[in-house]
Parts: sequence; structure tokens; C-alpha cells
Amino acid sequence: MEHLRIHLAQSADLPVATALLRAQLDEHAIEAPGLREAVAGLIEHPARGAVLLGTYGETAVGVAVLAYTWTLEHGGLVAWLDELYVAPERRNLGIGRALLDRALSHASAAGCVAMDLEVDDGHARAARLYASAGFQRLPRSRWALRLRDGS
Repeated sequence: MEHLRIHLAQSADLPVATALLRAQLDEHAIEAPGLREAVAGLIEHPARGAVLLGTYGETAVGVAVLAYTWTLEHGGLVAWLDELYVAPERRNLGIGRALLDRALSHASAAGCVAMDLEVDDGHARAARLYASAGFQRLPRSRWALRLRDGS
């Protein structure tokens, strides 16, 4: 049996990383105009963040996406875990935890002092994963306003 390999996505990985992320966003009924360009922007500009791709052999099974920001709350560079996704047929095998662990170590090596994320209401499995890794629920909600079309 092949072992899970998690690597920093390169330009050649753009189609498969984008396909996994499209599946993730579709699962949550989230539109993401310009998704391919946004993923490419992270792959091509490592100072913006990272796309970590999990594979078994040649088969992509999961992805974790980090975007970096500077915050006052944490006092420095922070990784935003924008997405963590495992293909449905590969869930409950430890892949999500492996991707999360790699994302945490990657963010730490990049100089991040913290990692933030969000969990959809009712997504108990994801909440348990993050709680088991030491994340704490914050007493606030996230808001957003689109300033322009991303496509």
C-alpha cells in the first residue's frame, strides 16, 4: 500500500488542486469567482501563503490552503487556514489530521505566530478535528463584504 505524501503544490499541481478545492466549495454551496487564479496566486507567490496537496501515488486525496496575514490580535504574521478538504471516499483515514499537522508545521516554519480558521455551523467533525489539535472557539462571528468581482 502506498503512503500518504503531502507536498507544497507547484504549478503543475494547479489543475488537481483547483479541482479538489472546487469540490470542497461545491460541498458547502460556496461560489468562488476566479478560483483557479486565486490558487495560482498562492502557488506562484509563496509570500501569500501555501497550497499543500495530499496524494497516494498519483491520486490527489486532499488539500490544505494557507493564506498569510499580519494581525494586531496575534502580534504578527498569521496563517489563515482557508480550506482543508479530503475527498469523501478517503475520509476517516487520518488524512485531514495529517494535512492539518503539515499546515501547522509549514505555517510555523514560515514564521507565523498563530493560525486562524472558521468552521461552518453544524460541521461537528471538523470542529472535533480542530479542537483535538488545540484550537479554541472564539466568541464572535466572521463577516465579509465583496469589494469587487474576483473573476
